[in-house]
Amino acid sequence: MIDYTDVDAKLEEYSEAFDFYMECGKMPPSMQPDDCLAVYMQDVIDNNPQTVNSDETWVELLKEYIISFFAALLEQFRALQIEAMKELAMIAGFKEAPIEKKRMMWQDVCNTIEASYTKYEVNLPGYTAQFNTDDKDAVFSALTSDWENACKSKLDQKERQMLNRAKMRFEQQCRDAGTKDYEDKKKVENYVHRYPQLKEIVDMIGRDKDSSKEEKDTVVYRFLPTTVAKNSSVEEIDRVESGDNLERVLPVELSMPEDIFFKRYATKELQQFASPGKDKPKKIEEHRKDPRLTKGPIIVSIDTSGSMSGKPQKIAFSLLKQLLRIAKKQKRPCYLICFSVRSKSIDLAKPRNWSKINNFLEHSFSGGTNGEQMLAEAIRVLQKGTYEMADVLIVSDFEFSLPQSSTMEKINKEKTLGTRFYGLRIGHHGAKVYETKVLDKMWTI
Repeated sequence: MIDYTDVDAKLEEYSEAFDFYMECGKMPPSMQPDDCLAVYMQDVIDNNPQTVNSDETWVELLKEYIISFFAALLEQFRALQIEAMKELAMIAGFKEAPIEKKRMMWQDVCNTIEASYTKYEVNLPGYTAQFNTDDKDAVFSALTSDWENACKSKLDQKERQMLNRAKMRFEQQCRDAGTKDYEDKKKVENYVHRYPQLKEIVDMIGRDKDSSKEEKDTVVYRFLPTTVAKNSSVEEIDRVESGDNLERVLPVELSMPEDIFFKRYATKELQQFASPGKDKPKKIEEHRKDPRLTKGPIIVSIDTSGSMSGKPQKIAFSLLKQLLRIAKKQKRPCYLICFSVRSKSIDLAKPRNWSKINNFLEHSFSGGTNGEQMLAEAIRVLQKGTYEMADVLIVSDFEFSLPQSSTMEKINKEKTLGTRFYGLRIGHHGAKVYETKVLDKMWTI
């Protein structure tokens, strides 16, 4: 029996299996061969000629179609399995019960079996007749084994029937909407090629090797180690100090009256040649790059106020799609925060949420802007996951005030953990001071 009760985990498994099949031409070894959804996914890929040419846009679109279809189907599978698991628990309880309790449960067992199975699936009359034999434990064991197998078989049958009914509608939907969705997706992606700033952002957040020059220098202090000085002649020494080292005392000190000499000796005031071994270690200041090798989550905050509708909306959508593609490839957590009057986040690491992006960006652009709440939500996501080395991108016209001092303190704290805050300003009216006060880097379109 395939476990479908954790829908998110199963969708992630199918997402990874899709990528594995596209790359290797076979399902991953971890995928169970009797998984009807995995078998169907393989069939869909094989029967789509667009995937042969490895058109990345079409492959992504097909994957989104399949995952969205599976998400709806798995919710129904889950409901079926919950009911089946209740019956399997009853079977396990009956199997392990002592003989007296078996007698008490017997009528309920008979009612359940008679209501759900034919005698060809579970031969209840046959087993009942065998109770006249001496080995009742063997009869009970055989009964429960047949009952368990029949329960699992019926569940598998229901799941396959549900898939067969649903896949016809799914395939028709793909045929009707596929071409248009593909063309729309291509139009959105073209914005990345139209604006070089978007490519720079993608490279920066994707930690492209060429973007390392954008990292700030880290000042590193090191000290030359102190070594024991060798014996030096007077000619090698050009510095005088106070002390009580008789081996290095100046000749002039030896010519003074004895009482004065011993007083200066006791107080370590004798003039003597300096000892190289007592020199302080030299401090050296170095500047070096501090690369963020660990790739934390990607958080994209998109301003969905009324001023961002139209062309800015399409630019934001295009950039989000590219960053989500990076997150999928690099297996990084990815969050979308939409903000206007209020802010809300969507966990895009969960495949079931991919289908929400289109609805979100098509219907959310209205109202005013609350930048403070947006930043609070971004920080909440960072702290909730205890994330480090994150990349936070704000896409907005930045027509909102600077964050409060308490929020700014939290931002600076996140920066010490390697998080970088970037901004894409669409339009030239927003406050540029945001770049110098809050962001590590800002691009303008």
